[in-house]
Amino acid sequence: MAQKQKVKKKSKGGMRYSISLSLLLLIFAVVGVWFMSSALILVIGLMPLFVAFFVDSSPNKTKAITVGAMNIAGITPFLIELWTTEATMDKALTIIFDPMAIIVIYSAAGVGYVIDWAVTLMVASFMYQRGVARKKAIEERQAELIKRWGEEVSGKVPLDHEGFPLDQPVPNEEPADS
Repeated sequence: MAQKQKVKKKSKGGMRYSISLSLLLLIFAVVGVWFMSSALILVIGLMPLFVAFFVDSSPNKTKAITVGAMNIAGITPFLIELWTTEATMDKALTIIFDPMAIIVIYSAAGVGYVIDWAVTLMVASFMYQRGVARKKAIEERQAELIKRWGEEVSGKVPLDHEGFPLDQPVPNEEPADS
């Protein structure tokens, strides 16, 4: 049997998205050339953010947001230093090749990773404890129902095809030793 081939139509929304993305990249390229010294520091300094964005598989990209926020906090003093002095490529290269600057910038991103790890651990622990408490509450409620209505509501008593408890053991089961 031959299967019908589906013909995909290009939507206008996809074309608009492509045009707007191209326009945005063009604007970034022009601004990057115009402010080349700042762009150099940003590209080198924000490498941990780029890595976190591509490594983070969660739909909300929480790791990328956390690492990015701390990474930007680490790079800000050096950008301000560049902007308040002469904003030349020589000054940008001096900042980039300063080991202390790179250590501060990348350490700030590392703090973002630690924050993400610690918050994830705390939330997981909280959710686990909540689940344990909920399980305990359900078991207590189940014990109350068994006490009030009898062992038939526990789910451990064999039932017939209509849902009534059997008075005698099921034919294929061996009787319990007394």
